[in-house]
Amino acid sequence: MGRLEDLTVQYANAARWDLRQALTRIVCLDEEGTLHDKDLGRIAYAYQRLSWWQQVTDLTHGRADTVDGATALLTVRQHAHALLLHARPVTNGGLFAQAMEESRRGGARAFLDATDKLAQALALPSDLDAPSADHGTPAITTEQGWDQGNRR
Repeated sequence: MGRLEDLTVQYANAARWDLRQALTRIVCLDEEGTLHDKDLGRIAYAYQRLSWWQQVTDLTHGRADTVDGATALLTVRQHAHALLLHARPVTNGGLFAQAMEESRRGGARAFLDATDKLAQALALPSDLDAPSADHGTPAITTEQGWDQGNRR
């Protein structure tokens, strides 16, 4: 197991800890305690964040066909990105279904934000050399016009 796999386990454990803290609010309610919707929202959001990290650790530490940490991270990032791009609004199912869909999107966004720098570090040099969508020029260039990916 490499450093990246260890890091993904640490992130998953931190997400588990956040979920436990959110659930503790329910467990510690006494007979006169009140559970607020912000408490339920915190639980749903923490659960969704954990689910994305759990997908990564399932790929790296699963029982069948494990992959390296970089592949797992980039694969799950693609799934999270696809969810944000292609999710349709919930039009039936009531407020609970809408709230759960919102927490799914929030969890995906949090996962993408947390893994942004890792994904940039894992980007292949060919990804950096790809033409930008704006002008057809390389995405990263120096003053002399050389691609940084071609320098040694």
